[in-house]
Amino acid sequence: MDILLIDLTAGDLTKATPLGGNIDIDRYNFCVLDAQNSKVRELLGDELYTKIETDYLAETLTGNYLELYTNFVKPIIIHQSAVEYLTIGSFQVSNGGIYKHTPANGTPVEMSDVKFILDAQRTKVEMYEERLMRWLLRVRPNEYNWHYENIVNPTFGNNSILNFDIVGNNTKKWNEKPDNRMDNCFGN
Repeated sequence: MDILLIDLTAGDLTKATPLGGNIDIDRYNFCVLDAQNSKVRELLGDELYTKIETDYLAETLTGNYLELYTNFVKPIIIHQSAVEYLTIGSFQVSNGGIYKHTPANGTPVEMSDVKFILDAQRTKVEMYEERLMRWLLRVRPNEYNWHYENIVNPTFGNNSILNFDIVGNNTKKWNEKPDNRMDNCFGN
């Protein structure tokens, strides 16, 4: 069973993007799953992604995990889902074939206009990726590790200006701070 890490019924996607609230959820449900599996899982790696997914499902996200989800994972999913949907949203695939839907009282926009909206959403995704990478560097959760047995290992700045490369197990402990400040988070 695929777990959605955002609440589509609460409008998480439509409130933060140009996507309208009257779009049938089934039209972009798969875009959210694609964003989670192709973008977020790649950034976090299997182990940390599974931790976030499990705690989200159990409604037990707390401390640094809640901060990670709220400030980085959720916004990346939202804006990457919008990118995914905006690339295919005007097309409909059915028994009759593939066609482009045009509302009776609307005018199709030029591809350059669609590209402008797509680029704006991609820029937001990249901004949140950069912030996420800096946060992960500072906090270094135990689950943020590269392992040979992982199917998906975390990317360490491949698309980032930071361009750091860390391979191996994290030996530092992630100490929860009651006030969620990240200074001295390794107990040094």
